[in-house]
Amino acid sequence: EELNAMDEEVLQRPIDLEAHFKTLYPEASDDSEALSPAERLQFYKEEGVSLILESNSGWPGAVRGFARPGAKVDKWSREATLSSVPIVAVTPEHYNRMYRILLRDIPVRVRAHVENQHGDNVGYAHNIVAEIPGTEYPEQVVMLGAHFDTWHASPNASDNTSGVVVMLEAMRILKELKVRPKRTIRVIFWGGEEQGLFGSRAYVKEHYIGRDNGTEQQINRSGYDDFSVYFNQDYGPGEYRGIYLQGNEYVRNIFRAWMKPLEDMGMKTISVQGVGSTDHIPFDEIGLPAFQFLQARTGGTGGHTNLDFFDTIPIQDLMKNAVIMSTFVYHAAMRDELLPRKKPEDQ
Repeated sequence: EELNAMDEEVLQRPIDLEAHFKTLYPEASDDSEALSPAERLQFYKEEGVSLILESNSGWPGAVRGFARPGAKVDKWSREATLSSVPIVAVTPEHYNRMYRILLRDIPVRVRAHVENQHGDNVGYAHNIVAEIPGTEYPEQVVMLGAHFDTWHASPNASDNTSGVVVMLEAMRILKELKVRPKRTIRVIFWGGEEQGLFGSRAYVKEHYIGRDNGTEQQINRSGYDDFSVYFNQDYGPGEYRGIYLQGNEYVRNIFRAWMKPLEDMGMKTISVQGVGSTDHIPFDEIGLPAFQFLQARTGGTGGHTNLDFFDTIPIQDLMKNAVIMSTFVYHAAMRDELLPRKKPEDQ
């Protein structure tokens, strides 16, 4: 009743949002923020802020499954979390209503009881690895994978349990067909992706590259020359419509030939575009062929929120993706040669 009364009063008070923003942040340009996330957090501390409310901008009724204590330069450390102002996520409806009221200088009272646990023992994330050994070139590797770590607010069916399911089903298909690949087919489920691709970066560092202590130049490890390709899924459960080349034009015709029998499944698009923010990036950054599939958008899958449940997942799309994934992996494992890499000038 109190909020309804406030809304009635709000309707009587017109407001210029652009002018209000410029009043709050006179030094901000039209296309930038006045403060970085780390600077904002420091400002909150200096001002004695006791609670920060954040919201998810995507889905109505959704509560975001995480809150950052500031910029990720702190690597989500325990120390940074303990020193942070408490942060609570609320639904967009509640957040926006409070915001509209505050814009009109009407006080909003929030009562919050926050309890968190911070363990003293530091745990380690891990990767899960399985493979089908190669028969002719077992040292050469064709890889597929998806991150299995999630946020705590829900089972995270779209991000990224759906990716894990596709990889498991693709490997099951290959096993059922009793394929004898020329190269080793290796599936990896990554840990620590959500905190900064930690699992895939650690794997790449351990198996494929090092650094010269004197010059900091990249040193390729023994597995570097035997690596063929990595295929990743992490953009939700939508059906595959094509593949991103990551700027590697040398694989275009190869992929086009593989896709020809899959066109009736919707696999028609090849984009030269490079996409990021997931586990193919550590491979691509050091010149190894690594690709993410172009996927259809799916409504109702609330990744990183409390609404990311299995009943929103298009199961038929996952089944189709597993067929396409196993097809690409099989072709890569049976080629006479490794997949071609980008030239240094293309990176």
